[in-house]
Amino acid sequence: MHAIADGRWHDGSLSWAPVNLSKYNAQFYESLFVVALACTYLSGQRGGSTLQMGNHSIEIHLVNQRGGALNINVKVEILTDGGMRMAESYSNREEGVADFEGFNDGVFQLRVSGPGIDTVSQSFQITATEATHREYIRIDIKNLAPPGETASPGNDPTVSAEDLSVPAKAREEFAKGMEAHAKGDDRSAQAAIERALEIYPGYVKAHNNLGVLYLKGGLKDKAYVEFSKAVEFAPKFAPGYVNLAKIAISNGNYPEAELQLKKALATDPSALNAMVLLCSTEFARQEYPDALALIRQVHHLTQDSQYADIHLLAADILVSQKKPRDAAVEYDLFMKENPNDPRAPKVKSLMERLAK
Repeated sequence: MHAIADGRWHDGSLSWAPVNLSKYNAQFYESLFVVALACTYLSGQRGGSTLQMGNHSIEIHLVNQRGGALNINVKVEILTDGGMRMAESYSNREEGVADFEGFNDGVFQLRVSGPGIDTVSQSFQITATEATHREYIRIDIKNLAPPGETASPGNDPTVSAEDLSVPAKAREEFAKGMEAHAKGDDRSAQAAIERALEIYPGYVKAHNNLGVLYLKGGLKDKAYVEFSKAVEFAPKFAPGYVNLAKIAISNGNYPEAELQLKKALATDPSALNAMVLLCSTEFARQEYPDALALIRQVHHLTQDSQYADIHLLAADILVSQKKPRDAAVEYDLFMKENPNDPRAPKVKSLMERLAK
């Protein structure tokens, strides 16, 4: 499967919509605060759901003990170095690969799990110079069937419920779309996914990913229709709600964005991407107590550099509330979590001003 983050496939997503910030220190935040509001999630046959903030892609290749491609469909998760889940996908049955997009460089963990295999976890690092990072993971297959018997396709425990219901021809077209997108050919990707939906209109991941492609092409209204269909067919599909929220944010409709993000969190309470976006919409609506409470919740869950920008929001709120010491604490947290950020000199300058 292929995951694009924030404007990403449910195997991923895109960045496109800035939030209106408070009047206080506006010039600073125009250049300093960049929360990935454009994270649009795609669902891929070679991927799952993810949060996207950067330009690096990840390919997880599943292989057997001899190094050959392992053609199974199992869950692959990308986690922060501290163990918080960032993205989830399912490997492609034909190729044994799970794709993710939209990551910054840094240290991460991955976890591969599913019925019939031993769970595998390991750390890996994405360097600043590599566009696509590849990991090859050796998998041990358990013997699920008695000797002399093989599991029938309909009873394969590694196939998700949705995969079982999608006709093979629709899955084939969807896979073609994912491969075309991976090669940068979004026009062919869009055409292939549209064919998949003609074959099977209830294909949730296809609706979601087609919406992301429409969004990339500037077809916001058509994207809205596809994301709406995704959550109509699958009311517990959190990435669809997040993508609807992104469209609402781009339209300046923050009440609608909040509604969609809260639906996403009701479905997946651990969705950090939805929490971060909700922090931003609450900030834009000047719901400062709620925003601060959610920022502290995110900080409690993770101190990964991917999410350090929330402290800039908190600092801006606290300065506007004339709480300079508390604001300085938030700036300090940002520096500790993301010390190599190019905005660090500006943050240090603000800290010095607050100390006077």
